Amino acid sequence: MKPLMTKKSAGFTLIEMITVIVILGVLAAATTSFIKFATQIYTETTARDQLVSSARFAIERLNRDVRNALPNSLMITGSCLSFTPILESTIYVDIPVEPEEASSTIEVIAFDGSFDGSFDGSWSAVVYPLNTDDVYEASENKVHGVSSMSLTGDVRVITLDDTDVHFDEDSPTQRLYFINGTIDYCLQDNQLLRTDSLNSNVLMAEDISTINSSFEVQEATLLRNAMVQIHFQFEKNSETVTFTNEIQVLNVP
Repeated sequence: MKPLMTKKSAGFTLIEMITVIVILGVLAAATTSFIKFATQIYTETTARDQLVSSARFAIERLNRDVRNALPNSLMITGSCLSFTPILESTIYVDIPVEPEEASSTIEVIAFDGSFDGSFDGSWSAVVYPLNTDDVYEASENKVHGVSSMSLTGDVRVITLDDTDVHFDEDSPTQRLYFINGTIDYCLQDNQLLRTDSLNSNVLMAEDISTINSSFEVQEATLLRNAMVQIHFQFEKNSETVTFTNEIQVLNVP
């Protein structure tokens, strides 16, 4: 009889198993770190893109509004930039200036703004505003409410609320502006808010540092136009984006 042959059972040794576990642990740690860093980079990039997009939108809207501001109406009140927007502008034919006879009507060159539903009787006519007091202190010789408008050929007759009106002085360019209300841009609670006569506290941007952000107004002179300097600092997820912008306001009163 042949002796029985015993077959060795196949398997892994303890050292082989430990080696495999160590290798798998190293691979898992490397993979986890790669995913972590990739996710962090994506999150930071997304946060930066959101900050830049928010800043660009806010600054572009601010640029459009400020460029349409009434000359010499810009002022800083606390953390707010305030100004009066121009609804329409035109050239007047004549206005009553002393020693001329007072009148409640003025004639202007026809424009396209009052008969399309935008005029509602709350407009005011302004001639030659030289400073903020001329706009906001309700100077009786600078700002007059408009009660109605009528068209006669190429001339529009503007009827004012007051009777026996005298304007303080003529504009060198015979420019007349129509206004109604103000616009305010305010830095508050890490937000940039816009307020006008129709809307209250419309959010324009968030994640903005109200401590490190500011407005500055350089008034117009005989040699240069008015300038608005804007310094905004946006912060989110340890990302910081700083914008400095200058807006020129044409000084053609």
